[in-house]
Amino acid sequence: MGLLFLLFLGLSACSSDDEATSGNSSTFESAQAPQWEVDMHSNQAKPQWTPPTPRLYENKMILMMRLQEELVPYSTDDDLMAVFIGDECRAISQRSGNDAVIYFVLNTYGNSTSEPEQFAVCYYSGGLHQEFWLRGENIFLDETNVGTESDIVLNFLSGTTKYARQTVFIVNPKVKEGITINNNADLVGVFVNGECRGVGKPGVSFNVFHQPNETQAELRYYSSIQGGIYTSRKALTLDTGYQTIDFNF
Repeated sequence: MGLLFLLFLGLSACSSDDEATSGNSSTFESAQAPQWEVDMHSNQAKPQWTPPTPRLYENKMILMMRLQEELVPYSTDDDLMAVFIGDECRAISQRSGNDAVIYFVLNTYGNSTSEPEQFAVCYYSGGLHQEFWLRGENIFLDETNVGTESDIVLNFLSGTTKYARQTVFIVNPKVKEGITINNNADLVGVFVNGECRGVGKPGVSFNVFHQPNETQAELRYYSSIQGGIYTSRKALTLDTGYQTIDFNF
């Protein structure tokens, strides 16, 4: 998934004589290609994590993480990345690299246990002022180097703390006479109260970010060939699942 996909809601649209009649499934406005973006800026302070004390642990695992492309433009010297096992911080790293490629090297400490220890990774973006948490099936591996031979890129956007919920959408345009689809140049956007919450390509899954009290959204389709934006008359239902939507022009 794409995203961040983009930062200002630039919908350079104007009214058109081509607007669809009330009998159709969507309305149409002539427009240039929009710059739809999900605003991921938040207001979280830089965390004050306590680094681990190496002598307290028997083993070490080295994790080398490359920051995903969508988050690179917002990276600053305030960036931090950390590994946690339970509530204990087991590694902290500041960024390294350059403006185009950013890495975090995490010397992660642990002990030998009968059951493998699962860990979580947290990335704090200095530019977005937000923590991104990934909690999953990550296992501490004694004396192992991960990401040193090939890049490891985690999708931290899926762990945003700004939005409590996410819905995965695939939007399939239903072609009708007079409508031509360009999968490479067309865009789909999901909006909550006029605010962009997800951007994707037709036929490709993308995330839509929302809060628990936000249950409906508006679906828009930018057609590069028709030169405008179709807005569905039917509202989308937001949940935490996976939905395939047929867009009817």
